[in-house]
Amino acid sequence: MSAESSLSDADKNPPPVSAEMNAKKKSATNSYYYWHGHEKERAKVGDVAPMPTPQLVRRSESPGPTAAAATVSPITKYSWGDGEKAATVYVDTKVDGQESLADGTLQVEFKKRKVVMSYVADVVSSKANTVQRKKQLVLHLSKAIKADESNYKVKEPSGQVVLRLVKKVPSSWWELVDKNTKTEDDDNDDSDNDSETVKEGTGEGEGLVQNDDLE
Repeated sequence: MSAESSLSDADKNPPPVSAEMNAKKKSATNSYYYWHGHEKERAKVGDVAPMPTPQLVRRSESPGPTAAAATVSPITKYSWGDGEKAATVYVDTKVDGQESLADGTLQVEFKKRKVVMSYVADVVSSKANTVQRKKQLVLHLSKAIKADESNYKVKEPSGQVVLRLVKKVPSSWWELVDKNTKTEDDDNDDSDNDSETVKEGTGEGEGLVQNDDLE
């Protein structure tokens, strides 16, 4: 007897699948497509957790200079020259490869007995990053000037700031600043106390430059 003839009638003709089993398979298939096809609607009612919102981790743009610190670094190095009608102050703001004057940050205020110059410097740190530092020069003048006629300019490309202080009374200045002026006397800088007392020395942080062409 051959193997084919040995098969029973049950093997040759498997029993038909019941209608109930077909209904279960169809229901499972429909449930799958419904589950994956209606995520937004189900997320609204809390059926599934919504997809997380993407968060920015970092940008690939080149970083700019770090903002200037709140503290102010005093300027102690400058030179000055005396003329008959005006005294001139020279302040170097540029150090090659290390420090430079940030554009649009220079401010100068002239008063009768006081000059304030401030700016923001771009400073290259040891890690080759650029940080910004506020710097300020405050001069309590030994004699009065004409604030409305005094002026300043920036020499390029050296970055040197030149302050021209027009004297109220043409005379020789042996000292640029008054060492006896106290900080609390700032409100009195426009007083009429125009002492012409001659004092010796040029003061710490100063260098007297004799220049007859300052006018």
